[in-house]
Amino acid sequence: MSQNGLDDLVTRTHIGRRLHLSRAKVGVAIDAEGFPAPVGRMGASPIWRWTDVRGWAEDARGTPHGPSDEAMHVAGIRDHFREAGFRLKITALPDGQWQALRVVIGGPSAKGQAFRGQTRIQAAESALEWLSSHH
Repeated sequence: MSQNGLDDLVTRTHIGRRLHLSRAKVGVAIDAEGFPAPVGRMGASPIWRWTDVRGWAEDARGTPHGPSDEAMHVAGIRDHFREAGFRLKITALPDGQWQALRVVIGGPSAKGQAFRGQTRIQAAESALEWLSSHH
C-alpha cells in the first residue's frame, strides 16, 4: 500500500483511533506547537497526512499533548498491518480482556481474524506475531 496516496490521509477521528487519544486530547494535540498543518479538507473536515502526524507523535510522545509510549507502540503495530493491506481493530471485551481483529482493508469491519490478550498491547502483539509469520 502506498503511504503517500489517499490511504495516507486521516481525519481527527482517525488520529484519535490510531494514537489512542480521546476527542478532547486530539483537539489539544492539533493545537500544540509543531503539529502539522492540514493538507486539505474533506467536506467540512480538515485532513492530514498520517506520515506527518506520526512524525509529530514520535516527537510528542509522553508529553501532555502527545500520545503515550503504549499508544505509539500499538500505532506502530497498526502501521505494519496497514502496509500489509489490513486494519487492526482493537477493542476491550466484556470479560476484561482485549481483542485485536485483523480486517482486510475495504472489508466488513466486524469480520476478521481475532487475537486476544490481557492488555491492548498483548492483543496487538499476538496479532503481530501472526503477521510476521504469514507476510
